Amino acid sequence: MAQDHLKYREVAVYRSAKKADTYLYVPVENGLEGLPDELSRLFGRAIFAMELVITPDLKMSRLNASEVLSALVDVGYVLQLPPPSTAPVLHERLTE
Repeated sequence: MAQDHLKYREVAVYRSAKKADTYLYVPVENGLEGLPDELSRLFGRAIFAMELVITPDLKMSRLNASEVLSALVDVGYVLQLPPPSTAPVLHERLTE
């Protein structure tokens, strides 16, 4: 069965209401049940974004589909964080 989950997986994608550009991928059959409490607390309210089937050859914008499939089997979820900002950091006094 785990071998099949490395070939394809139906996944629900949720975005965080608390953190911009932060997404959580979970197997459809599991939903949000069983996530670590710390992750749930940091992620905040999960807003359903979409459902999709991930295959190893799926082109994903920020993640590698094969790695996502493996992590879903090993960990049970994948957390996609926003890309690092390339904007210069302004001194605190400049932003007041």
